[in-house]
Amino acid sequence: MSDERYVWHLRNPSEDQWVPFEWDEPMYSGQYAAGEIVVARESGTSGNLMAGFWRARAGGPGCNPDGSCTVKYSAPLGDENLCVVEGEAIVTNTATGEKHHLTPGTIMIHPKGVELLWETKPPYFKKYWCIFDSPKEASDPPTTLSFGNINDNPAEWAPYSWTELEGDMSLGELYIIKETGTTGTHMAGIWRSGVGTAGCDEKGMGTCHYRGPLGDETILLLEGNVTIKDEETGEVYNIQAGDIAGYSIGHHIHWTSQAPFVKKFWTITQEPLPEG
Repeated sequence: MSDERYVWHLRNPSEDQWVPFEWDEPMYSGQYAAGEIVVARESGTSGNLMAGFWRARAGGPGCNPDGSCTVKYSAPLGDENLCVVEGEAIVTNTATGEKHHLTPGTIMIHPKGVELLWETKPPYFKKYWCIFDSPKEASDPPTTLSFGNINDNPAEWAPYSWTELEGDMSLGELYIIKETGTTGTHMAGIWRSGVGTAGCDEKGMGTCHYRGPLGDETILLLEGNVTIKDEETGEVYNIQAGDIAGYSIGHHIHWTSQAPFVKKFWTITQEPLPEG
């Protein structure tokens, strides 16, 4: 748990921010190191919430001389939602042998405890990740990988509407990739706004009040530009495509999608299980 109510991080961390990724792998009773990470979000209001970037490169911890990396990983810290930013990888479910080819724009949902063999291709690989875990276990947790792509255009797009203290709000449209997680409330999907979507003007700009009614939200901005005003402090943040941003349940922000188009990959989390 953290008192930090709003966090954000630029898309291009400086070299001195990257540190080796080290973790305890319970399936092998040992500590492992593979690649490097930058942590943009260190915590949320509940559960174990983290987000950032991971990369494999020549000279990186546990990486091969050509920049590739081969490692087994079971997501022991919690369910991981990821999006490939650069490079390619082959991911194999070690229990089933099923292989998946990850390319830039691929979204993958990795349930906690599912062991994967990662084989990133040279010379470089980078992903955005958001990890969440809660002490409250779901009654029917997912056990398989889920996939999407930032360029998907499914029929399930629907206007996003909700109620705030200021009244009923409607802005943009979304579709859900993941409705539940291994623990707690853990949802993920794509949201977009622009010309012709709910709450936007003829140029594609849209604005709304937002207090994260469903939980802490962590995003990777995929396209466009967003201005976020923290109504509790008066601070203003200008978010660009490639940035990680996060805000907490109950925290009052004012969101403005700049014209003509905005798209984000979102994850919503909180310790309690979803109602209903």
